[in-house]
Amino acid sequence: MHRALVSILLLVLLNAPLAVADVHVGLGPVDEVEGVGSKTFTLSWETDATHPWEFMLGGIDARDDTAMRTPRVWFASVSKRFTWNGWFAQGGIAATNSDTDVLSEHWQFMTGLGYRYQRFTVSLRHLSNANTGGRNRGENLLLLQYGF
Repeated sequence: MHRALVSILLLVLLNAPLAVADVHVGLGPVDEVEGVGSKTFTLSWETDATHPWEFMLGGIDARDDTAMRTPRVWFASVSKRFTWNGWFAQGGIAATNSDTDVLSEHWQFMTGLGYRYQRFTVSLRHLSNANTGGRNRGENLLLLQYGF
C-alpha cells in the first residue's frame, strides 16, 4: 500500500503546474474517539494560483488506550482550494495506509475550511469515506500550518 500512495502522489505532482507557491508544515490535535485524542503532523505544497491545488502528506498518531486502540495512519491527499480574502474551503481525495475502526477504507475524502494570514494557516479538516462503505466515523483535524 505504501508504494501505491507514493506512486499516486508522484503521478499527481508530475502533472501539476511547475510553479511552487508554498510549502507548509503543520501540527494539530485530532478529535477524541471514545475519550482518546490524538495528534497530526503534515507536510503540504500548494500550487501558485488564485484557487490552488494542495498536495499533502501526513500522519495521525496512534491511539493506545483501553477504550480505543488505533495504529498510526499515514495519508496522502490532493485537494482543490477555493479562496476569498484569506478564507478558504477545499475538498479532494486521500489515500491511507490502514483500515481502522475510525477510517474503514483506504480511499477517503479530505474536506476543510480555514483562514490563511501571511505564512500562517489555521484550518479544520475532515477525513472520511463519506459513507461510501464500511464504518464512517472519520477523523477531524484542527491544523496549524506554517509556510516557507
